Amino acid sequence: MLALSGSAFADVDGGTDEDGTFLFAKNMLDLPAHVGGTWGAAYEYGIAPYCVGDIPEGPGGFECHAMTEVCEERPGDGPATHIYRRIRGSDLAWTRMGWTCYPKLLPGLVDYAKLAEAFRETPFALPALNIQPEGDLTLVRLPTYFEVKWPTKGFEPNEIDTLDPAKWFGMHIQVQPVLKSVTYSLGDGRVLGPTASLGGPYPSGDIVAAYEGAGVVETRADVIYKGYVAIDDSEWIEIPGEVALSGTPTNLTIKTATNRLYLSYGG
Repeated sequence: MLALSGSAFADVDGGTDEDGTFLFAKNMLDLPAHVGGTWGAAYEYGIAPYCVGDIPEGPGGFECHAMTEVCEERPGDGPATHIYRRIRGSDLAWTRMGWTCYPKLLPGLVDYAKLAEAFRETPFALPALNIQPEGDLTLVRLPTYFEVKWPTKGFEPNEIDTLDPAKWFGMHIQVQPVLKSVTYSLGDGRVLGPTASLGGPYPSGDIVAAYEGAGVVETRADVIYKGYVAIDDSEWIEIPGEVALSGTPTNLTIKTATNRLYLSYGG
């Protein structure tokens, strides 16, 4: 028979009150499906109704009015439930993890892997470049300013996408991309970044470069997004992993300026 170690519960650290440990959405998502976070022995989870003065020894029990009332002043749609687990197939006693208003987030229903997949499928806005001097035309050795611009199509950084509740057990799930970094490809083999800067116009922009030779180069801004999720108006929770996107290319023409001397006659 497998024995539970004290470290098995290190991932559960919800807020505490007179009723014990309250598991926030992140605490629920952090509950592992397998012992020690490995693909060895699996846990099984169960729930019991949250009723005042009634903490059962394991899953099951009768519903009570307090299950709905207690979640009216806490994050999560409820109903309030005690969360239990033990090693699947064992005859060990159930261990109570705490109680929550997110009973639908038991392992196996919604987890980080599913949320990460949904995040990757978000129709992101692909960054484009605005370049000064205007007209995608510059001169050799002239300071050229680059600025990221977002199209109206797709979700840009900090814009919130709401997922279809029918695909997520009726839960209200919002996904938000947050910009991690931008890398500017100048088209001549040079790159600027990765950086958090979106650049800017002359003279305040901080993404500036000059070209030493004439020609046409393909410039581009590539971005990396991190993802955050909120479930039933929970706190924002970081989704593991990131998404790298290549921006829309912009051809920049570089010309050589010719200096000429003119003789001026005074009148």
